[in-house]
Amino acid sequence: MTTSLQGKVAVVTAASREIGAAMAQALAGAGAAVVVAHFGEPELAEAVVARIRAAGGQALAVEADLSSVSENRRLVAQAVAAFGRLDIFVANAGLTMWGPFLEVDEATWDAVADLNLKGSYFGAQAAARQMIAQRAADLAGIDGGRIVFSSSVTGAVALRDCSAYAVTKAGLVHMARVLGLELGGYGITVNALGIGAILNERNLRDDPDYAAHWAGVNPTKKCGRPEDVANALLYLTSPEAQMINGHTLTIDGGWSTVGRVP
Repeated sequence: MTTSLQGKVAVVTAASREIGAAMAQALAGAGAAVVVAHFGEPELAEAVVARIRAAGGQALAVEADLSSVSENRRLVAQAVAAFGRLDIFVANAGLTMWGPFLEVDEATWDAVADLNLKGSYFGAQAAARQMIAQRAADLAGIDGGRIVFSSSVTGAVALRDCSAYAVTKAGLVHMARVLGLELGGYGITVNALGIGAILNERNLRDDPDYAAHWAGVNPTKKCGRPEDVANALLYLTSPEAQMINGHTLTIDGGWSTVGRVP
């Protein structure tokens, strides 16, 4: 299957590095114009934009604090101002805080929930409003749009010391269900990605042998890469996935079937 997103416009949040950057580049490679949203990483975001443009694609970097409702609305407005419409919204921005449940304070909870849950919710709302408005203006439009949340296997399998993060990621799984129900009638599908162990800079800082450790507890004997997540996203945003709605697609090599930790 060769996915074509020619003529589509996408927003990817937290797209300045790793998984988000791979997502942005995959969507652009399929033909979409992409807004590379970031927070405080202009050099990294512009590098992603430069790679997309060098490959013949269209991209724009936009900085936004997505824990803010108004910033989510501004992000969508800037995408429309730059490229004329919005077809795909990927709420990838998220904050991970580690620590025992008994030590989590209010500030930590608020920071995690504001970005992971509130930001994703109101980002989806701003995107859906735009998608509905442009579909109404184009009576021939059937495929109303795609909204995808970056969730995590920690939202399905209980792990120690990440309770605030895990609860928000579980919330995104159900958010995909309820928004898929409400928005399906407009031709908009809403899904989530259940992301497992992925080899990236942050995980390598925590554990230099991260890939080997997680491959050892994974049924496929592999650790995931950002490109694996981007490929799953590419399917969910494709025309071929028009009947996939309210679903969480897990990318973990089968890890969550056993839930073993290194």
